[in-house]
Amino acid sequence: MRVAIDGPAGSGKSTVARAVAKRCGLTYLDTGAMYRSVTYLCLSRGVDVSDAEAVSAIARTVRIDFAEGQGTQRVIADGKDVTTQIRTPEVDKSVSRVSAVPAVREAMVARQRELGLAGDVVAEGRDIGTVVFPDAEVKVFLTADPAARAHRRAVQREGGNAATSDDANADAATEREILRDLVRRDRLDSTRSESPLRPADDAHHIDSSSKSVDQVVDEVVALMATAIPVHPAAPAGEGDTTAGATQTTGRLRAFRKNSYDDYYDHALRDFPLPGRVLLGVAIVLVGAITKLLWPWKIEDAEKLWEDVQGRVIVMNHVSMLDPVIIAVSLWFHGVGLRIVYKSEFDKLGIVTWFFSRAGGIPVVRGTADLKAVRRAERALRRGECVLIYPEGTRVKSDDEPVEIHGGFALMAQLAKAPVQPVAIVGARDITPAGKHLKRLGRVWCKAGDCIGFDEVEAKGRKARAVAMEKLAMERVYALRDELRREHPGKM
Repeated sequence: MRVAIDGPAGSGKSTVARAVAKRCGLTYLDTGAMYRSVTYLCLSRGVDVSDAEAVSAIARTVRIDFAEGQGTQRVIADGKDVTTQIRTPEVDKSVSRVSAVPAVREAMVARQRELGLAGDVVAEGRDIGTVVFPDAEVKVFLTADPAARAHRRAVQREGGNAATSDDANADAATEREILRDLVRRDRLDSTRSESPLRPADDAHHIDSSSKSVDQVVDEVVALMATAIPVHPAAPAGEGDTTAGATQTTGRLRAFRKNSYDDYYDHALRDFPLPGRVLLGVAIVLVGAITKLLWPWKIEDAEKLWEDVQGRVIVMNHVSMLDPVIIAVSLWFHGVGLRIVYKSEFDKLGIVTWFFSRAGGIPVVRGTADLKAVRRAERALRRGECVLIYPEGTRVKSDDEPVEIHGGFALMAQLAKAPVQPVAIVGARDITPAGKHLKRLGRVWCKAGDCIGFDEVEAKGRKARAVAMEKLAMERVYALRDELRREHPGKM
């Protein structure tokens, strides 16, 4: 998904874009910093910013990248960290003239689109929704009263944080100077012939003058939740090279230092052959050992692989055996499975390595992790199954409060895939409360019928997703209760 946030200087675009990126697991593309980098290089090299030809030459040759460092995003220009240097009054006064040069904008837009090809991004600037990503799924035009914008800039320049302190003080003279500069820049940005500042026709207008950052971010995330992807994932065998889409076709080659993202974003069938053989061996061994120690059986198991299609499998979660049973069963029937797991497991490199090769998809809990949602959506469209535990963590007691984490219904909704409930009992008995030694015993699962969105009685995409989440979990718990009646004493 691409989120485009446009607006005048000081409206809070950068702060909001960073917050949205962090909350939703997107990549933050700071386009304003790119123009500022060109401006800084011109000033530091003694280039007159009114010399369009000389400024353009710098813009065409500079390499601008972004990197994480010390809790904030760093701006790198030709290998040098210029994060601090590009936020000075001198750069403020010259950046509009530099960004108005057609050749500069052409070079920067090309680089922005190149960076956008990496995947889900949130970008902010003055022409993101009209020029850079005109087909972005979410477009926002963020405005604010000039006086409020000047105050925020003054507070920031003095080292304060206007985003979290509405009553922060700033030097009055400095604030007046900044206000005059903002008014001048608004006039220049709005009247220039090349990519003038203006909202896209389909942009959502948000006035941040009297709103907190969290309130604005909530509005943007709400828009994202109801957005429909403009470029759905390509069918198997077809490439998608549109901005914001991830190139996921073509077999991964063995021993080529494939990244974790390569595995998250490629089809299971495209994984290197040695890795698939190793996974098969692991599944056979784990399947045999667990069958021996905790003889397990899935009632109505054929429902999991009959009429094979991409589906979201939801299940109650009581032990680490739960995903093993589903993974082993589907593997032996030739059904590809992606297991959505909490990103906390990635603290151990060996775990990340194995989970990526096994087809896992990490999700950042407590956030609207749209990167994970999109990866799951693409997997479903390819015909793979996605296993997710809405309870979020293992439930060790019926008395334990359970919070259902939404998201699985959105995955199914975007991919037009059904949701299938599955329940398990007996696995909780493996490790009794307060004990570390494992018990032996039988474990039972039961597969339910797939649920299509045509069974959901609700109107509107968001309401239908919420209704699906409720219906699917009701079916999961109903299956669990059936198993408990059939096998008394199993928890």
